[in-house]
Amino acid sequence: MPSYLVTGASRGIGLGIVTKLLQDPENFVIAAVRNPEAESIKKLGNEYPKARFAVITLDYSDYASIAPAADEAAKFLPAGLDHLISNAAVSFQEGASFETIDLKLFEEELRVNTVAPIEVVRQFLPLVRKSAAKKVVLVSTVVGSLELAPNLATLAITYGATKAGLNILARKWAAVLYEEGITTLALHPGWVETGSGPGIKDWWAKRDPDRRPITVQQSVEDTLRVIKEAKLEEKIKLYSHTGDVLPW
Repeated sequence: MPSYLVTGASRGIGLGIVTKLLQDPENFVIAAVRNPEAESIKKLGNEYPKARFAVITLDYSDYASIAPAADEAAKFLPAGLDHLISNAAVSFQEGASFETIDLKLFEEELRVNTVAPIEVVRQFLPLVRKSAAKKVVLVSTVVGSLELAPNLATLAITYGATKAGLNILARKWAAVLYEEGITTLALHPGWVETGSGPGIKDWWAKRDPDRRPITVQQSVEDTLRVIKEAKLEEKIKLYSHTGDVLPW
């Protein structure tokens, strides 16, 4: 039974991934969330058996919660964790200019989006090593691309910076994990129609009014296909949900 652990699983893309994975009776899925009492998670718990679905508490803003979360997950994963999907992230100031960036908020974005994934991967690596698939997925964004930065200069400045940091960590760590046969994937899930992102909508409305976000369902289906098809690489690429390679 393939196993998946998805962080940030109570809403948006994370919830969509968990929901889609649970529709396959062959999968065992762990939802890692800040609030296990969230209505979306309780609903899934009522729909799917404990033999295929578990919930653990994990908060990216509280590093001390990560190791206990990995210990809790290990109770459900005697054969290891096939797919670690680090999806949780925050974006507090998508519409901020360089003149209006709140530095305290920026620090928190860095803590959650760039630093916390290091500890998440570190703590869950022993479980990944035990598994058959051995895949680590870091959800990133095209807004973190250095090559495309001039074209997206005023879009989600701080969020993009945190994801650029994540990208360099992913690319460096992937070369190390490659030696162990662990596949690392940095993945842009697309501009998705979720409850967040009004700043992004406003930005695109001014520059490309005909551009529309994709649905969560479309993003999830595409993303899971890319994850499934991902191969072991030493020099990893930044992939779009479509499977296309994006510039770093």
